[in-house]
Amino acid sequence: MASWNGAEHVEEEESDVVERIITDRPHIAEAATTVGLGRVQIETGYTYYLDNANGSRVQTHSFAEPLFRLGLFREWFELRLQYNYLIEQTDDPTGRTFRSGSDDLYVGAKIALAEQSGLLPELTIFPQMRVPSGHRVHSANSVLPGMNFVYAWHVTDRFEIECNTQVNRRRDDGIDHFYTELLQTVNLEYDVAEKLMVFNEFVLFSPVGARAANVEWYVHPGLHYFFLPNLQLDIHAALGLNAASDDFFGGSGLSWRW
Repeated sequence: MASWNGAEHVEEEESDVVERIITDRPHIAEAATTVGLGRVQIETGYTYYLDNANGSRVQTHSFAEPLFRLGLFREWFELRLQYNYLIEQTDDPTGRTFRSGSDDLYVGAKIALAEQSGLLPELTIFPQMRVPSGHRVHSANSVLPGMNFVYAWHVTDRFEIECNTQVNRRRDDGIDHFYTELLQTVNLEYDVAEKLMVFNEFVLFSPVGARAANVEWYVHPGLHYFFLPNLQLDIHAALGLNAASDDFFGGSGLSWRW
C-alpha cells in the first residue's frame, strides 16, 4: 500500500497481538481496511424492512446476507462475493401478496490505496457489480456495475469517521428502466470499551435519471460486540427521514475470520 507522499508502505513484522476483526456490516458504509493477506472473513446477518406508503404495507426479510471476503496477492487487495435471499410481503386494499427468491449476486474487490497521513484520509476503492443471477422477481436482468470510494480518519484511538461515496447503476422498481444511483454515507464510530463499539451513520440515496426511485435519507445507529478478536456480533436499526424512505430497517448479524 502506498502513502500520500508516494512512498511504499513497509509491512511491519507480525506481532503476537491479534487485532480484532473489522467488518463492513451492519452499517451501509464500508470500512477502508482490507481483511489481510491470506485471511478469510465471513459476515452474515438478518435484516427486517418495513415501509407504509399509499395505503400499502411492505415487509421484507433479508437473510442470511453472507459476504465472503478473501485476502489475495497482497495486504491491500481483497476479493468479495455476496449472496442474499429475500422474502417480501405486501398488504394493500386488494389483499396480500408474497414475493421470494434470491437476489442478484454481488462481486467486487477492495483495493487499499493509501494510509491516513495527518488530515489526508485512509483511502480505499471498491470496483463492484451485481450480476443477473437472482430470481426473476428480484433480479435486475442486467449487469449493474459501480464504484465505491471510501475515505476514513482515525481522529483518536477510540473515535473514527468513515465516509463512502458510491456511484452505481440501478434498475427502477417494477419497470424496465435503468438509472445512476449516488450513495453518500458519513459514519461515526466510537469504542466504548475493549469489546464494545457503537456507531451512528447518516445515509443519502440520490437517484439520477430515475422514473420511480426518489431521494432517501436515513439515520442508522448500531453496535458491535466482540466475543473474541475474530468473532463479532452486531445489532442495528435505522429510521427513514423522508416520505420516500423505508420507515424502518434493522437486524443483527454474526461475523468471523480465520
